[in-house]
Amino acid sequence: MDTFIKGPSKRDVAGMKAAFGAIEASEVISVLYKTERFGNFLVTGAAHTTVLDDVMVGGLNAAAAKKKAKASDGSEVMQRQPDKDVRAFPAQFEGEFSPEDVEVSQLGHGDLVVASFSQEPYGDFVITGVVTEAENDRSYLMVGPWILQTAQGNAPRLLNVQLVAGNGTHIAPVPTRRGLVEVDGLA
Repeated sequence: MDTFIKGPSKRDVAGMKAAFGAIEASEVISVLYKTERFGNFLVTGAAHTTVLDDVMVGGLNAAAAKKKAKASDGSEVMQRQPDKDVRAFPAQFEGEFSPEDVEVSQLGHGDLVVASFSQEPYGDFVITGVVTEAENDRSYLMVGPWILQTAQGNAPRLLNVQLVAGNGTHIAPVPTRRGLVEVDGLA
């Protein structure tokens, strides 16, 4: 599991372009993302195509609209450019793990979790990744860009969360606590 969350040492952009090109709406896919703010996280759910034909999973951009490209044999194929934060697709688990049910309030920064969410139009999806806390609000927990909990309680879109491994007991990269994001110079 830990090897998987770290992702490959190099992105296979050509392979991802071809794999994304074959995706149809509603097909269940798994995409590994890597961001500085949220670390590495896997999103598994139904592919959702936008009005512009981009592919999303769990509300996140995965790949751009289909474009014609030339295959090595000279034939035409349809491909999609993966989003810059996509580290691997298709993404598959390597190894085994036994997550345990946990209350969100028991989680902290750096814990490795599997969380399920439901949000229309994306349906139900699962995110596997490291919990991040806000710098100045330890109750504001996220996995990837999805909220697990705020001071008001569990996020309304959260269905379930399970602990895979506590902070310090896994080798998944742990990002720094999330600071305030400035917009037009204002925090």
